[in-house]
Amino acid sequence: MEIVNAPHQPVREQWLALHREDALLPQLKVVDAHHHLWDRQSGRYLAHEFSQDIQTSGHRIVSSVYVQCRSMLRQDGPDALKPVGEVEFASGVAAMFASGHYGDARGCEAIIGGASLLAGDGLQQVIDVMMQHSGGRLRGMRNPLAWHQDPRVASSPASPPAGLSADADFRRGAACLARNGLPLDVWVYHTQLEEIACLARALPELQIIVDHCGGPIGVGPYAGRRDEVFQQWRGSMMQLAALPNISIKISGFGMTVMGYPFAEAPMPPDSATLAQQWRPWFETILALFGAERCMFASNFPVDKGMFSYGAFWNACKRLAQQASDAERAQLFWRTAATRYRLASLEKINEQQNAAE
Repeated sequence: MEIVNAPHQPVREQWLALHREDALLPQLKVVDAHHHLWDRQSGRYLAHEFSQDIQTSGHRIVSSVYVQCRSMLRQDGPDALKPVGEVEFASGVAAMFASGHYGDARGCEAIIGGASLLAGDGLQQVIDVMMQHSGGRLRGMRNPLAWHQDPRVASSPASPPAGLSADADFRRGAACLARNGLPLDVWVYHTQLEEIACLARALPELQIIVDHCGGPIGVGPYAGRRDEVFQQWRGSMMQLAALPNISIKISGFGMTVMGYPFAEAPMPPDSATLAQQWRPWFETILALFGAERCMFASNFPVDKGMFSYGAFWNACKRLAQQASDAERAQLFWRTAATRYRLASLEKINEQQNAAE
């Protein structure tokens, strides 16, 4: 199969079923710190599909963070409030998981909404409405920021303007998030990381969570230049690591824009193959940021076109084989529990912090 020239690879369940592997460290608590849910022309991934991936993987997923993807926006009403529909949708799925009908995981325990930060100070009204409709689960916002001048570099159907994070209204909106104790998730390419460093310096009180390892591009003008991209990316990541209000999600390697050819193979990749390919990025991030500012996340169903849920988490566990028990806990659940204030894990986190 050739890689599709599209933001996401299609999910092929029959192909994924060609390889199964038992879960490593099956009792290790895991928070899936970044996933989506949707029902669109490209496929359906709702509570049933997410629960099935969790339960068949054999991994102990205890909680998850739903991240905006423009699902179930309100059809009517003011544009500023249309993203409230996505929060209502995710909160409903969270209630489904909380019933226990879908297993022990607290799916969508935290919700990252999609209210536009360009609302500036007016964002407060939208936050208040989202809080009311989230069942107390709203834990941050994310706006489309990933931009590149080359049309071959694409990871989302939503194309923002260049340099949006420097816009004065956007920064006022970001400051409003900080006043409410809400972090900002950002998905940008490695060519934009200096913009995020500028935002973090301008708003040191704002917690910024950089998605998908900082977006090292592997397609278009960067295809076949992975070593060069790595050096550029590492230099920018060093700048981010010097800023204490920035954390990193180790995720996103299944996106087409990363340039990995896993979907071309006749068999889906095993976890050892994935870990080998991702190790340089993981080891660099861990060395620069420390485990207390890093978290693993699946980015499903986006990454499901490249590998299975079980293989992904086994790959993460292979990557963390040399980590201490404390570091492993940070990577797999404690950092996410802290950044997103996960109620089901806060007490455990507090008790372990006190013991240490």
